[in-house]
Amino acid sequence: MKVLVTGADGLLGSNLIRELLGQGFTVRAFIQRGSRSPTLEGLAIEKVSGDLLDEGDALKQAAAGCDAVFHCAAITNLWADRGLVFKVNLEGTRKVLDACVAAGVKRLVFTGSASSFQFGPMEKPGDETGAFPPEYKGMPYMESKHQAMKLVRDYIAKRGLDAVIVSPTFMLGPHDFGPSSGELVRQFIKRRMRFVSPGGRNFAYAGDVAKAMVAALERGRKNECYILAGKNLNYLDFFGRAAKIAGIQPPKSVLPSALVKAAGAAGSAFAAISRKPAQLNLTMARMACLGTYYTGAKAIKELGLPQTDVDQALAETIQNLREFKYL
Repeated sequence: MKVLVTGADGLLGSNLIRELLGQGFTVRAFIQRGSRSPTLEGLAIEKVSGDLLDEGDALKQAAAGCDAVFHCAAITNLWADRGLVFKVNLEGTRKVLDACVAAGVKRLVFTGSASSFQFGPMEKPGDETGAFPPEYKGMPYMESKHQAMKLVRDYIAKRGLDAVIVSPTFMLGPHDFGPSSGELVRQFIKRRMRFVSPGGRNFAYAGDVAKAMVAALERGRKNECYILAGKNLNYLDFFGRAAKIAGIQPPKSVLPSALVKAAGAAGSAFAAISRKPAQLNLTMARMACLGTYYTGAKAIKELGLPQTDVDQALAETIQNLREFKYL
């Protein structure tokens, strides 16, 4: 089969393409115009340069002749401009959907986000039945991905599109040139943080997500959504593991929620006065205090989602940061 991958040089796309090539697929990579794409160097793929926001038929031409499309491209930066986030994540998805319909592709595998579903506590993590979390209201990335997922389902119902939705949690792993999610680990190591916020989240290995995405193409159920989750960890545990692997002192303790939120409020006030984005604002502080835990039980059962040890995922993330000279 010949497949098109958007967002091909990101963390997910770079891991997905390697998995596809390993399974014998022919890959066409849709890459943001001007991107250096070092994670794709030396791979036997066809590269097409373009932009999700381009007018014209660039996406339709990229999808032409392909049996399937993996739509991975998105703005994941939580500090990005709201208008741009919606243009790329929602309207860009609409253009991909139109291209799939025009090209008559057999299946689209759409990359959503686990944040579209209500998270839960460690003892009862969130699953695909949950509604959009009210805690994420007003957050461009989360809202745009949720609306894009609903748009995919609209095309399935009204345009005859065959699509499966995969919703990864926070990914770790190699081939992250940005770095994207690896920035969380980089900041911790760089700053030698001794205190962490009281929240936590689910961490998935990008290679596992890639394997499950290929399985979704082959045997995922139409219009179904699969949360691609790994290990649920609070931040003290997570950063303690990262510290051990990086060879630095582990965090000492957990900060009180009130203190974290006070620091976030101060950051928001600074941003309002200076008109410059703050590294920590009140919204980010509130998120840092949440335990956003999910289960990948459905994907494990139906797609064979692997569960790579989080320490291995962290080790490869740190090695990747060193290879690209971020550490």
